Amino acid sequence: MAILEVKNIAKNFGEFKVLKDISFNVEQGQVVAIIGPSGSGKSTLLRCINQLEKADSGEITVDGTKMMYTNENGKTVYAPKKDLRDIRLKIGLVFQNFNLFPHFNVLHNITEAPVHVLKMSKEQAKLQAADLLEKMGLTGKEKAYPCELSGGQQQRVSIARALALKPKILFFDEPTSALDPELTGEILKVIKELAKEKMTMVIVTHEMAFARDVANHVIFMDEGVIVEEGAPDEVFGNTQNERTKQFLSRFKQ
Repeated sequence: MAILEVKNIAKNFGEFKVLKDISFNVEQGQVVAIIGPSGSGKSTLLRCINQLEKADSGEITVDGTKMMYTNENGKTVYAPKKDLRDIRLKIGLVFQNFNLFPHFNVLHNITEAPVHVLKMSKEQAKLQAADLLEKMGLTGKEKAYPCELSGGQQQRVSIARALALKPKILFFDEPTSALDPELTGEILKVIKELAKEKMTMVIVTHEMAFARDVANHVIFMDEGVIVEEGAPDEVFGNTQNERTKQFLSRFKQ
């Protein structure tokens, strides 16, 4: 069974149709890369799945629990608050601009949610944070504040913070777009390691080589629709769609 099911999702901002009838599934342990030009609806799609925006119609199911659906009268119905909270805990989101708490040090940023949301003991949360920081190559940075870290280090802290809640799916919204090329490599290495560990991930990215190398499944979006999807070899090496070919031609060496 798919851990994430998205069916016929539509989202408008006023008269502008941002998402038009979007449907796809994500299986446990799968890495899905969503690519496409700016303004194609990729980030809005992630925001709808993460409850940061409300979809206008369609259906989203996370780990067997229906988050929202459109009833027979065409009205969008969201699950009860408790179910939405439970779903939110199963999903982690890493933003492109880090979104760390500037007044918390690194350790506090990572332990805050496990202690207050998961009711984990402070000692347990600190031990978990130490393990995550080691995994991110940031041992010794526990007392540093975000302003004292490079962009790549801040993004690795934000990944550790998301992992601290033990999500079943981890979403990345252009995780390297705010970084220079040298720091981009740090983040791509971390994500590749998570992929090796079979972490279920959905990644919106402009890094075509990375999408091709790390994803099991690639979705190409344009103007609010899924134009083409499939295995990386199919989408990048044997695309059948002219719009996809046009988009990818700019990235080929």
